[in-house]
Amino acid sequence: MRRDRLPALAFACIAIAVLAVRPHSTGGPVLRDFEAYWAAGRTWNAHADPYGRSIWNAERMVDGVDARRNEVLPFVGTPATLLVWAALARLPYAAAAVLWSAMLAAFLLALVAAALYGTVRPTLAQFLAALALALAFGPITSDLALGQLALASFAAATLVAASGARSPSFAAAAACVSFAQPNASLGLASQIGRNRQTLAIALGVLAAYLLGALAAGWAWPLAYARVISAHAAAERFVAIQLTPASVVFGFGATPVAAIAAAAIVALLSIAAAIVLALRVRDGFARFAAFAALTPFVAGFFHEHDLVVAYAAALWCALRTAGMTRSIALAGTLLVAVDWLGLAQRPSGIPQSALLAAAVFAAFAALGKNSRARGALVAAIAFSFVFAAAAWLAVGHPAPVWPDALRALHAPVAPIATQWANEQRATGLLAQVPAWAGLRALSLLGCALLAYAICRHSACRRTA
Repeated sequence: MRRDRLPALAFACIAIAVLAVRPHSTGGPVLRDFEAYWAAGRTWNAHADPYGRSIWNAERMVDGVDARRNEVLPFVGTPATLLVWAALARLPYAAAAVLWSAMLAAFLLALVAAALYGTVRPTLAQFLAALALALAFGPITSDLALGQLALASFAAATLVAASGARSPSFAAAAACVSFAQPNASLGLASQIGRNRQTLAIALGVLAAYLLGALAAGWAWPLAYARVISAHAAAERFVAIQLTPASVVFGFGATPVAAIAAAAIVALLSIAAAIVLALRVRDGFARFAAFAALTPFVAGFFHEHDLVVAYAAALWCALRTAGMTRSIALAGTLLVAVDWLGLAQRPSGIPQSALLAAAVFAAFAALGKNSRARGALVAAIAFSFVFAAAAWLAVGHPAPVWPDALRALHAPVAPIATQWANEQRATGLLAQVPAWAGLRALSLLGCALLAYAICRHSACRRTA
C-alpha cells in the first residue's frame, strides 16, 4: 500500500475499534479517575482533607458510584492541582467532566505537536499520522477514557523538552504543569545541564512549590511525601501496577525478593540512563529515551502512565531505519496494547487488535519505505505474541475494580489502608503469573524503545 494512504487506514481502524467493536461497559461514572479529582476539589472547597476519608462524602454523590459499598477512590495528586480541581468542582460532575475532557483533548494535540516539533519540522501528513498513532496508543486512550492527569503532565513535559531552548519562560510554565503528576515528568532529568532548560525546570519547580504552598501551606512537600509513601506501600504489589516489583511479585516471588529485584532493575535503568546521556547528543531524543525508562524507576506506575513512551515511539517512527526500526516498531506495538486489559475485558480483544493495526499503519506512514521486510517480520512476530497473550488472558481472567469489589464492612482505617483492602477484596493482590507475564510485555516495549534510540544515536556517531 502507498505510504500516503496509511494514515487513512489507521483512522479507519480506529473508527471501527471505537464505534463497532467496543467492549462491554464496566459501569461506573464517566472519567473514573476524574471522579477523584473532582471529589478532592469538592472536599477542599468544604474545608475538609481531600487526602483522607472525607473524599468519600463527595464521591458517593457522583452518578454511577455505588454508595452501598465503600468504593472510595483516593486522591494522590499534588496540592497545587487542588486549585484546578476546586474550580472544576464548583460545577456539577457531568459538566465538569465535559470541560475536563475538552482540556485533555487540547493537551493531546499539544503532545502530538510538541513531540513532532522536537523531532522534525512536520508536514500536515506527518501531523495526521502522529495523531493517529496517539489515538491508537493504548495508554493515551486510557488517559482519555479515565480523565487521567498523566496525559496533561506528560504533554507539558514534552513541551519543555521541545521548546525550552527557544522560549524559557513558556518552558517554565509548562514545567510547572508537568510536575502535577511527578512520575510523568521524570524524563525532564535528561534536560538538566542544558542552561536554558535547567533554568526553565528550576522556575517550574519553584512555581509548583508556591502554588502548593498556597493550597496546603509551606511544609506541603513533607506531608505530601507521607501521603505518596503510604499509597505506594498499599499498592506496591497490586496487579494494576506496572512496576518491576509488582510484576516480579506476580510471578510468585516473596515481597522482600520482589523489592530487591525492583531495586536492581532501578539501578540498571539508572546506568542505562547514564549511557544514554553520554551517547545521545540530541536533547529531545535523550528526553524521549529517559521517559521510556520511567516505569523502571518510578515506584508508582499504571498502564495509563505509559503515555510517557509516546515521544519515544514517535521519534523512532520518524528517525530510525533498518534493524533499529524493526526493534522500535516491536517496542511501540508492545507498549501500545493494554495487556492486562485483555484479561480484565476479554470482549475488548478485537478492539485492541484493531488499535494495534492502526499503530502499525501510523508508524509505517511516518517512516521511509526502505526495509519494509523488517517491518513485516516485526508485525508477524507481534501477531503471534498478541494471539498468545489473548489466549492467556481468556484463560486467566482478571477482576476489575470496583465491579468485582464485595461490600466492605471493615473498621474505619486510614484511606491508604482502605484502598489496599479494596484491592485485596477485588482479587487484584493475587499472585497470578499470567497477569505478570502480560504486564511484562509493556515493560519490554519500553526497554526496546530506549534501546532503539541509543542504537540509532550510536550508529550515527560511528557513521
